[in-house]
Amino acid sequence: LRTLAREFEGSRPDGGAADFVADLIRRFSIEESGRGVNLMTYHRAKGLEFDAVFLPRLLDGELPFRSGRNRAPIDEERRLLYVGITRARRWLFLTWPIARPDGRAARSPFIDELSPAHVEAPARGRGSRQAGPAGSDGASRVPDGDPLLAALKRWRLERARRDGVPAYVVFHDATLAAIAERHPRTPGELLAVSGVGLAKLERYGQEVLATVAAARTTSRRSPRPAGA
Repeated sequence: LRTLAREFEGSRPDGGAADFVADLIRRFSIEESGRGVNLMTYHRAKGLEFDAVFLPRLLDGELPFRSGRNRAPIDEERRLLYVGITRARRWLFLTWPIARPDGRAARSPFIDELSPAHVEAPARGRGSRQAGPAGSDGASRVPDGDPLLAALKRWRLERARRDGVPAYVVFHDATLAAIAERHPRTPGELLAVSGVGLAKLERYGQEVLATVAAARTTSRRSPRPAGA
């Protein structure tokens, strides 16, 4: 900015602060030049296209927006992300923190609605953690043979067949593992699981909670092995 100010002063020695601001707007306006990095809102980007688009901070609570009792309409928030994604002609970068200070999974639930082939997980490294919906290290502690996890996968397969969609569109394996680990009893507890947004809660919540409850009942009725 100082360099630009010096350039302006050299070319317009009689110009003032208002003239300098007007010159900046003219030089870096999207409509005028299309050069450099354009920082804008999703709404402002409508109708525009760029070779490369970066969508940072895709956080649950920011997209979709949630603040106390204020919640933006889920479909409108999903459309905003679609607007951002479709602004890219060649390169698209979606980023989010791999962890929050409070240990909660951070990324937007909309990320889980994208095809896994188009979502690259962050590389593991020293001092870094893989984002995940389960344990604090991002890895599920539920074994593959867990009865509830198996029941959830059977339900997912049946639901995907009814809807005519791939199983991952319903829920990813990581989300099912997190549900199996947490055993949610209420819609609020289910919504707290990473990968379960308002739309999926409305669409699948009742069936998921019923599956969890049924597995819990079956577990209680199962006879204990001798000597246990």
